[in-house]
Amino acid sequence: MRHIGTRLVALACFCLFGLAAGAYPMAGTWLPPILVAYAGLLWWRTQLWLPLLPALLPVLDLAPRTGWFVLEEIDLLLLLTAGFAYWRLPPAPAGSARWPWLFRLGLLLLGVALAIGLWRGLQPLPPIDANTFNNYLSPANALRVGKAWIWAMVLLPPLRHATGGKPEALLPGMMLGLLLVSLAALRERWQFTGLLNFSSDYRITAPFSGMHTGGAALDGYLALSLPLLAAWLLARNAPLRQLAALALLPLAWYAALATFSRGLYLALAAALGIIATSLLLRHAARAAAFPALAGAGLLVLLLDAAFRAGGYRAYLPLLGLLVAAILVSRRRLPLMLASLVLLGAMVPIYHGYYLNVRFASVGDDWSTRVRHWQNSLAMMRPGSGLFGMGLGSFPAAYHWNNPRGDQPPRYQFIDHGGNRHLRLVAGHYAAGYGELLRMLQSVSVQPRQRYLLAVDVWNSGPPAFLHINLCQRQLLYPQNCAATPLRQIPTGVTWQRYFYPLDAGPLGGDGLPVKLEMAVEGRRAVLDIDNISLRTVPDDHELLRNGGFSDANNYWFFSSDRNHLPWHIKNLFLNIYFEMGWLGLSAYGLLLFSAVCVLLRRRDAVWLAALLAFQVVGLFDSLLDVPRITLLSMLLLSAAALQAKESPP
Repeated sequence: MRHIGTRLVALACFCLFGLAAGAYPMAGTWLPPILVAYAGLLWWRTQLWLPLLPALLPVLDLAPRTGWFVLEEIDLLLLLTAGFAYWRLPPAPAGSARWPWLFRLGLLLLGVALAIGLWRGLQPLPPIDANTFNNYLSPANALRVGKAWIWAMVLLPPLRHATGGKPEALLPGMMLGLLLVSLAALRERWQFTGLLNFSSDYRITAPFSGMHTGGAALDGYLALSLPLLAAWLLARNAPLRQLAALALLPLAWYAALATFSRGLYLALAAALGIIATSLLLRHAARAAAFPALAGAGLLVLLLDAAFRAGGYRAYLPLLGLLVAAILVSRRRLPLMLASLVLLGAMVPIYHGYYLNVRFASVGDDWSTRVRHWQNSLAMMRPGSGLFGMGLGSFPAAYHWNNPRGDQPPRYQFIDHGGNRHLRLVAGHYAAGYGELLRMLQSVSVQPRQRYLLAVDVWNSGPPAFLHINLCQRQLLYPQNCAATPLRQIPTGVTWQRYFYPLDAGPLGGDGLPVKLEMAVEGRRAVLDIDNISLRTVPDDHELLRNGGFSDANNYWFFSSDRNHLPWHIKNLFLNIYFEMGWLGLSAYGLLLFSAVCVLLRRRDAVWLAALLAFQVVGLFDSLLDVPRITLLSMLLLSAAALQAKESPP
């Protein structure tokens, strides 16, 4: 009977995959061959999902190109994963790995909290229209947030079977994912600031489109994955794994330092403290660990003195000499090299202008964060403390009910007279000014090519300014823009067609991504936009897709570059409480406590450091409002809590 049940689950997943793949806009992406290759590998060896899924989850992110963020490419990947895994899922043998009873109690409570939170978040039940699945203000945002928790529970039986109670089975996939994320971060830094420029206030997002409204998806991912490198670095009689860890460590550490995230710095310091303490407490490792750490500390003092005296011209040659000396000596090689990388790489960051600015503003930023938390709690309805306001409900609650009286900008697709168009609504702020919301589409332009931009605009309200630019942009922070003349759009009774000649200038010549962006500005300004076109001159080739918005958000994405508080509570635990109340927070606490107890009994400092580092970042950011981060953290938490047989939590 169990065999029939798992086969029915698999068939349901395959059917849902067919429906989702038919609806998802894959044209012009690499997603079809990726899905075909992934399905072929799972058909050949189903267990391959365990290394492949953690590697693909952080990097397979096409939302900036497709415009879709409720149904995502990872959902297609997960439907295939669940389909193949359940089709070949055998009955659990006696004595197989299982979760402690306290963890299972947490899962039960989480399931109840999730069901209630999903129902509450969907209220009032939204009509299915052009705005249902493309707007954080829609009640359907509950599905976007809730699906990650649901996927985590769906994958628990295959996870239990695939790991066999050994969480290290996830390490190859986590390390591959960390490599890909680190390379994406390095590429972004190289393109937009330069690798050694630590004075710019540019904040990287790497492959995480969920950061288009701010947030700390990259920080949370690095906090979760970077400490796991120590499992390979400290492995005994495993030179290949140690070599791989030493090669990956500088890339990942650079990516972490280049976030300029104070919360991530604190999280990684805590993780390093846990791992170092564990090494010093182990008698067998103490003789190697203490001299390695002390020696690396002295070498860092030398590097700091060199940087102060001669900048990179003195620092880089000395760093090379020290690395060469450690390689020649071959004494405590992995620990000495790792310690030198971790501490030595901090020297130029520490002397950078922007890091000092970040730490100088700690007091003001903390006060802002505390006020935001207080305001967030004040937005909760009376009596919602036990079960919460509902999944995904915070953006809408802030938009309509925040105590500051601000009304952030928003967008909406309007169906009128058989035609669909885009409506942009400017923000209304108590301070009188604030951040713009930008609609974006990736375009491929040629340097010094002339273009003609045309757009239909209707202003039925107060005078408004329309911003339309071509800019180099990864996700946030435009630069080197070719801007149309800023024009005030007067109030009118019908549509007006505007034409803007544009010269791309250097855009498109250096490989940096280019996006067309639109925004509206003005007090209580509302603009209707339709039939936007960007054509080459003189051959009249169209660059934009879905310029008439007949397919709603297809190929259009949005960003809020600087104002992030309307979209995030900025605390993981408050976020759970806001959405699922005390019930959800208690469930998460039970899961975390049970996993920590299991790891302490195993004396597994590496996994303990990774899980706790993630929670430290969560003290300052929501994290769980990004589905792929929620899912990945829950998979690692669940794998860490597995044990060979049931025992007290």
